Amino acid sequence: MNFEPILDDWREHCLIQKGQQPRGVIQYERVVREFFAWIADKGFPLAPEKIARDHVTEWQRSIFFERGNVSNRTRASKLSALRSFFSYAKYAGQIGSDPTKGIPSPKIQPTLAQKFSTEDLRLLFAAPDRSTQMGVRDLAILKTMYAAGPRVEELVNLDMSHIHDAGGYLRIEIIGGKGGKSRIVTLRTRASQTLREWILLRGQIEADSPAVFIGLRGKMKRISTRQILNIIKKHAGLVGIASADAFCHKMRSTFATDLYDSGNDKCPRCNHPIHYVGLLEVQALMGHEDPKTTQGYIAISDRVLRKTAIPDRRLREIEEEP
Repeated sequence: MNFEPILDDWREHCLIQKGQQPRGVIQYERVVREFFAWIADKGFPLAPEKIARDHVTEWQRSIFFERGNVSNRTRASKLSALRSFFSYAKYAGQIGSDPTKGIPSPKIQPTLAQKFSTEDLRLLFAAPDRSTQMGVRDLAILKTMYAAGPRVEELVNLDMSHIHDAGGYLRIEIIGGKGGKSRIVTLRTRASQTLREWILLRGQIEADSPAVFIGLRGKMKRISTRQILNIIKKHAGLVGIASADAFCHKMRSTFATDLYDSGNDKCPRCNHPIHYVGLLEVQALMGHEDPKTTQGYIAISDRVLRKTAIPDRRLREIEEEP
């Protein structure tokens, strides 16, 4: 059966009605195509209205045992893609019932967020050769990732018009982040100086793209997410940080944790709240919809660990005689 028309309609529905990002829709479409390819390979009916819950559960077993997708997160994402497709198919009247309805998603166990240590950041920021255009660009990328916490796709999509000079500071306007949400993040003096240095050089480079960060070899076009990852791993390797320990999401987690740690709940002298940075502030700057998502980034925060420790005064109450 040719199910391309319904795939096209579903893709358009995700992009226009639901406002999903193109990259995510492409990934979902890939999963749906893989599912129907598996259905054809097994000799099951290809028509969407013939797909039953048993076919979906059998497919889940297949990707676990035969393809080695033992990660609950991976399989939950694949099931989410199928849910989206069949939910739309039912909404559009193409099928009578949703075969994914009632199938439980694999439980995703929360993992401890990782962050770069102070020494790691010091070494990373010292690694690029600032006497070269590439070194200036790479340092600007590293510091912007740390000081603004953008997702790697958001960093790649930054245009020159998204950078606003507020005097001593630069403000970055992140347009159309995850879920289509936008936000503004402020870079303080040191990070602003580094990004300004690159912007001055960038203005002297002839390129068709309005992107802030461009490739400097071959065609001067917008840098890719793969290139961003390679930049982090390249400079991490130069300073002795293992490649497996250097990745974009780790820098974003470092931003969230250090931002949260920058706030003090109370003044150590007068006990009044000062410079408070709470979960909601971090959530807003991260572009998260759910504060539970943000909590996963700051779970390793020193401030959280201090607040959740049994205080010495309680131990004194226990150990000292009245």
